[in-house]
Amino acid sequence: MAEAGPSVCVAVVANTARSLVAVGADPAAVEQVLGFALDQYIDPDAHVPLATLARLERAAPDLTGDPAVALRLAGRCAADGDVGAIGQLAAHSPSLREALRLAVRHANVLGTGLRLALRTTTDRAELSYHRTEAASRTMHGAELALGEIATTLRFLADGADIDLRADFRHERPSHAAAYAAVFGDGVCFGQAEDRITFVAELLDRPPPRAQSYLFAVLREHAVTLAERVAATGADSRQVREHIVTRLPFGPPTAEATSRALGISRQTLYRRLRTEGTTFEQLLDTTRHRLALEHLGNPRYTLHEIATLLGFVEYSSFHRAVRRWTGHSPQTYRRGIGVRP
Repeated sequence: MAEAGPSVCVAVVANTARSLVAVGADPAAVEQVLGFALDQYIDPDAHVPLATLARLERAAPDLTGDPAVALRLAGRCAADGDVGAIGQLAAHSPSLREALRLAVRHANVLGTGLRLALRTTTDRAELSYHRTEAASRTMHGAELALGEIATTLRFLADGADIDLRADFRHERPSHAAAYAAVFGDGVCFGQAEDRITFVAELLDRPPPRAQSYLFAVLREHAVTLAERVAATGADSRQVREHIVTRLPFGPPTAEATSRALGISRQTLYRRLRTEGTTFEQLLDTTRHRLALEHLGNPRYTLHEIATLLGFVEYSSFHRAVRRWTGHSPQTYRRGIGVRP
């Protein structure tokens, strides 16, 4: 498992794999595509490369003989799967609005290359799904993700009409007729992003089986997991700590960081390589994590956040946020309900 790059939690991969088997895929063939046995992971919130999930999604039609299999899986994964910490957190949140806000905030628990954004108007709500790495984007992944969201929204609506609509990046596929069973008639292809829109009043409905006492416990667990994903080794933690302290004065270099840690630049690179990362990746992901935290805090203006993250030019900060989230800083901030 030497693949580098964005990751995804095992629960997401396991749900997809088990559901494929449940609709006829050969278990041995599924594990051959994955390159490992799922039962080697006890913790559903452990991470594997996102490329692994993308590989499974692309193979799914051949594994099952069904080009629309991702649409068939959408309801099954939402109803039966082990959805990990974030899925449980959403199920016990006080309202759908709070569940989605927390899902957006802690999206890196689901995957470091997955981004969610919630935007609202007076009468409509919109949840977009984005994979930051183009190579990991698949038609079947978008079908499954948006299908699960649609299934969950309809469950929470408890039979009420929520005027659900779905937009997809990919062009109209040969199995387009199968979309109606999951999304209804409001489906558009070749759009700017993958997203679900629905009536905003649904945001204030509590999940049907929510238990408030579990919510506080699960929320703390999600925070712990997010911190674990952000720093996976002792050397990377030290580097991140140094980056955080130096960012307001400009982005630190690998040379300056290695001197501060009392090691050579070559040693720094070698140690980080053993943890499966690089200095440049740590700088970018640290900025990303801090950006999401600061964007959620109305006390900071956007220009102040850019400075705190070490961006000399605001335009560079704007481009970075768009790359991380798929949206401008202003749009992302509105999407999580912050009014500076």
